[in-house]
Amino acid sequence: MVDLDNIRTRTVSAIEYIDKMEGKDGDLFREYYDGYEIDMKMVEEIKKLADGMTIVVLSASWCKDCKFALPVLRHLQEKIGLEVRVFGKIKTDPLNPDRQWAVPPSPPEVDEWKVRSIPWIIIFDKNGNEVATIIEKPESQPTLEAEIAHVLKG
Repeated sequence: MVDLDNIRTRTVSAIEYIDKMEGKDGDLFREYYDGYEIDMKMVEEIKKLADGMTIVVLSASWCKDCKFALPVLRHLQEKIGLEVRVFGKIKTDPLNPDRQWAVPPSPPEVDEWKVRSIPWIIIFDKNGNEVATIIEKPESQPTLEAEIAHVLKG
């Protein structure tokens, strides 16, 4: 179980994350967001299944897969009020062969949750219990919103 209130104080929403991003990376995130046609059938499924849930994402502006995932999560946040919180300063530690991530600036959760790749998307229930984790990109469904609906159905 995690302390979601603590996580909220150290993260930003998906909307804030994308809006505050600057330069070429920010342009790419916003371009994908603007051009993405979210599957409204999956949005309705998620709305039914995700009551009180929070999605926490570990992300970085340099991450290709994050450029696709975060805009989808922003759509979900806007369309159904799904709480999406983002740790956005994930950094690798290339000078240390024993560590994948530099902590800080990466949050300690990268070690606690044994993060191997990003985006690392964890869905928590209202009490902070982990419901599901999606690593990098959808495994069994064609879109992220379909994957989220799929894992929430259990």
